[in-house]
Amino acid sequence: MANVEQSFIAFFSNLVQPTVLIFVVVLLLSLWILSSRNPRVNWPPGPLCFPVVGCLPQMMISGRRRQPTDLLPWYDKYGDIMHVKLGEQHMIMLGTYELIQEAFVKNATTVSARPTWIYLLRYIVGRDGAGVIFKSGHEWKELRRFTLSSLRDLGLGRKSLQERIQDEARYLVQNIENENGKTFSPKERIGNAVSNIISTIVFGARYDYRETPEMLSVLEQSLRIGQGSLTLTDLARFFLPLEKILALSDKLYSLIRQEVEKHRQSFDPTDIRDFVDLFIKVIQDGHDPEVYTEWNVFRIIVDLYFAGTETTTNTLRWSLIHMVNHPDVQKRVQREIDQVIGQGRVANMEDKARMSFTEATILEVLRMSPVAPLGVPHATSETTILAGYTIPKDTMIVADFYRILHDENNFQDPYKFKPERWLDGDAKVTKSDKMIPFSMGPRVCLGKGLAEMELFIFLTTLLQNFTFKIPDGEKPPDGVEGSYADTFAPHVYNVCAVRR
Repeated sequence: MANVEQSFIAFFSNLVQPTVLIFVVVLLLSLWILSSRNPRVNWPPGPLCFPVVGCLPQMMISGRRRQPTDLLPWYDKYGDIMHVKLGEQHMIMLGTYELIQEAFVKNATTVSARPTWIYLLRYIVGRDGAGVIFKSGHEWKELRRFTLSSLRDLGLGRKSLQERIQDEARYLVQNIENENGKTFSPKERIGNAVSNIISTIVFGARYDYRETPEMLSVLEQSLRIGQGSLTLTDLARFFLPLEKILALSDKLYSLIRQEVEKHRQSFDPTDIRDFVDLFIKVIQDGHDPEVYTEWNVFRIIVDLYFAGTETTTNTLRWSLIHMVNHPDVQKRVQREIDQVIGQGRVANMEDKARMSFTEATILEVLRMSPVAPLGVPHATSETTILAGYTIPKDTMIVADFYRILHDENNFQDPYKFKPERWLDGDAKVTKSDKMIPFSMGPRVCLGKGLAEMELFIFLTTLLQNFTFKIPDGEKPPDGVEGSYADTFAPHVYNVCAVRR
């Protein structure tokens, strides 16, 4: 009898344990669903999100590399404005020009903050943010004004900075010429040329292409760590090498501090050489010490390198891809260069007004291959109404620029490279308000003017001196898909540069 009782007890014990476990799981899941459906929040529709991880499983598509096109089917299913959860973070995605304008322009006062509460950003720039990219509120406006003013003082829009870009374009041509028409990858040398422009603005110095200054090397490593959607969640603390990130950040700021100290020792208020000198002058003039801190200036320097090097470099790399894949376009640009500039000098910005097809080609590169498909996330600083939905404070707002630039309603045949779409019947450039690769509103890219100057001078100088071709035996580089993390870069490719 005792054996029978023990058998019944064992049977019910084995039965109860999984039953209790299932009950607990179902209970917790139900509580999570109920808590996530806050009746006071009128979220837009969006994909099913799971506990803890949110929509990360759907976004991390297995078996293939991430692409800017991955999220496009979601808009077809859920609409032009979507609610997505990345881990525990709420995010609103905007998929039309009208919605982005409503958020970033009409509601700019409440949708211009940055989500610095996110673990990785809090870890790197602090809860209050720093610099011009990740600062918010009054301090951000003051720092942005100072940075734009500094760029103008250092020659943006004037001949002084243009001449620096022209000189760097000559160095780039000389470096490529050394290949003697052989196969090479343009990635590193284009990156060196573009980073030299930022280096001359910030520190008043350029570097030989055979050198890699320690600071630029550390900066590049810092930018490569912690990319992708996982960084926008608190799960980053479990999966990212935070100790390495902190060590690189400390090293980077130490190197910047050394450069600033060198400038202090040789500073002459009557001879302003670069951005660091302007900062020293602002401090000496007694401007707001709570805004013009060493920490904010260090972050501005990092922001300038990030925004001014990675994006422009990748746009130029995409440009060469479209040139080798569309030799008819390359020849037409070269004909225009020969007619307007000739071979005796380097292009200047005054030439742009007489080079409609070249300008149209650059516009088409920016449209076809936007290097910041989702821009930098915004955040709500207070409860906001967007498209009739109630969006709570501290919600990420992300604009899908890639969708706008590849929407058939905005651009016919959006996946075809067609510079002529930007020309009217008189072969004059006609622009579209939907062309927003640099974002819009108060947070529009502050380096837009510099980027446009670099793209025009660098590309025209390259095509003035070389015809770029696909190496024999190699496949054409992919002009649609690329490597997509924080920025959208081409896959590594080779070209041959044949001297003209």
